[in-house]
Amino acid sequence: MTYGTLYNDFAVLFKDKNVQLEKLIHDANVDTSDGMHIMFSFVVVPFVYILLEDNDTVNLKKAFDYFEKMAKSTSSDITEVLEFTVLENLASGDYDNYNKFKKFMGKITLECCKNVERFLDFTDELL
Repeated sequence: MTYGTLYNDFAVLFKDKNVQLEKLIHDANVDTSDGMHIMFSFVVVPFVYILLEDNDTVNLKKAFDYFEKMAKSTSSDITEVLEFTVLENLASGDYDNYNKFKKFMGKITLECCKNVERFLDFTDELL
């Protein structure tokens, strides 16, 4: 896993959802040259919300397995995309949805969530 290919590696997992991902890219007017924080903020996070709305548990599991791999990375660039872009956006949204997302998270991603929750000072509200 490398920082520069994070989005492409993610998108490869969802070849059957390519139309949805391309629409999100088009609507946000972004591309990978804008950087991984932009791609994950404007494409990946909204995509994960779509999967939740569609109750697509198979693909939610796939997405959060990928996030778990990001959480295990030794590259701070990669873990920062996860914590500061993905998890912060999820934690800043609807609490019920955030708790639904947590059911798909692996052990290390959940640990990262604790850090994000402390940073956002949401811990009491999420319990």
